[in-house]
Amino acid sequence: MATVAPQAVKVPETHKSGDAKVVGDVLRKILPAAGGSFIEWYEFAIYSYLSSYITDNFFADGRGGSVGTWAGFAITFAFRPLGGAFFGFLADRFGRKPAMQLTILLMLVTTVLQGCLPSFSCCGDTWGWFGLVTLLVLRALQGLSAGGELSTAAVYISEISPRETLGFNLSWISVSGAFGAWTVAAIVVFIIESSLSKADMLAWGWRLPYLTSLAPGILLIFFRQYLEETDDFEDLVKEAAAKKANGANREMEEGSSAGSEAAEMGTMQELLANHKLALLVGSLGTAGIGALWYVPPVYGVQFIQQSQKLPSNAVTFSEMLAFFIPTVLAMFVGMLVDSWGACKVHTLALSLGCIASPVPLFYWWAHVPPQQAILSVYLGQIILGFMLALTTSVYLWVVELFPVKVRVTGVSIAYNIGIGIFGGLGPVLSDLGNKEISPKGLVSAPAAFTLFAGALSLGAVASSHLLARRGLLRLTHIRDAPY
Repeated sequence: MATVAPQAVKVPETHKSGDAKVVGDVLRKILPAAGGSFIEWYEFAIYSYLSSYITDNFFADGRGGSVGTWAGFAITFAFRPLGGAFFGFLADRFGRKPAMQLTILLMLVTTVLQGCLPSFSCCGDTWGWFGLVTLLVLRALQGLSAGGELSTAAVYISEISPRETLGFNLSWISVSGAFGAWTVAAIVVFIIESSLSKADMLAWGWRLPYLTSLAPGILLIFFRQYLEETDDFEDLVKEAAAKKANGANREMEEGSSAGSEAAEMGTMQELLANHKLALLVGSLGTAGIGALWYVPPVYGVQFIQQSQKLPSNAVTFSEMLAFFIPTVLAMFVGMLVDSWGACKVHTLALSLGCIASPVPLFYWWAHVPPQQAILSVYLGQIILGFMLALTTSVYLWVVELFPVKVRVTGVSIAYNIGIGIFGGLGPVLSDLGNKEISPKGLVSAPAAFTLFAGALSLGAVASSHLLARRGLLRLTHIRDAPY
């Protein structure tokens, strides 16, 4: 196990300066980095909001129905850990910038192509099967790119930011991507649904939101080419070069032709050899956040729509409320992280969002009179919006677990197992569970899944403190306090 004794953090001089020039310089680096997450989450949001149209075009008539649609949603998340490992390796070996450029390009191409696919509704069985298979392939490729996008951006921002404003600067990921993209997608879908008939939406209107991703995607690719590599990565490269040169000199002096015994391990070897506990804690500690993001506000409201026969545009508007609130509050939560600590806010988000709210919320939605259904969905989504805002803390919490040498790989794998697996499987498992567990019972399937994931994450957070006290795990590698 790697040494875990606390170490003093060397703060570059630019991090100590508070002048406007430094702040502006940091923002010019943060916004293109954080903005890349917009395309990632925008596509996930579109697929979720348009799930009923996706079902009718690709999965209806015995081809899986709603379970097939949500399984297609889950495929993207299943591939995220693989993408995290691949792009994490690229970012830790070749730099944060090239990894971010590649992930955004792949995400944009696969998003636009989904809006161009033939479906059973428009093109018959032969082309329909081609479209269905291609849809699943594109979503798998999106999973690979998404697996490296947000985690690489989070590490990049954490490494170029002043230590005292880490939480605030990382909150831009929520503003522009994690929540902001869902808000924009909801507005786009709401406008299109309100402008077109249901028949037109089913025939071709569902394609339009995918095509609108072209404009922001091209802009982000353009601006990301001007990003600079982080000082932490540059220092790591210099340190590795110095060690290699010293090792070569020793071998020449000793007349050895064999490889140096002190040769550094590869990124993945280093991660698995010395940071297994951090990987486990990070994976389990983010599981509840994945469930909270994708089950109550996304799957839950879609399920209520089916049972209460709610209008599609009303449901989309409620989802916009759920994600607009954390978009506005994210920066304030970031400041709370900087003053109170990432772990404390993360624990609060899990306690309120995953433990306290799911059972009463889903029970209310399942038993509300039909004439109050729309109002209950709006109020429930507003409540969820405040819970979601607190999850802005997850980025710094997971980034802190890993040292710079394996930081992107570690964050990518841990984050994408927790968010990807538990978040991605949440809707499909909830949909399957609703066929076995009555949604009108005290604890419905989606509520039970969210509770389970939240309890798992809280257990991981509590265990991390016990491991740290025993010297088996280091919880902070960037900023020791507040935590």
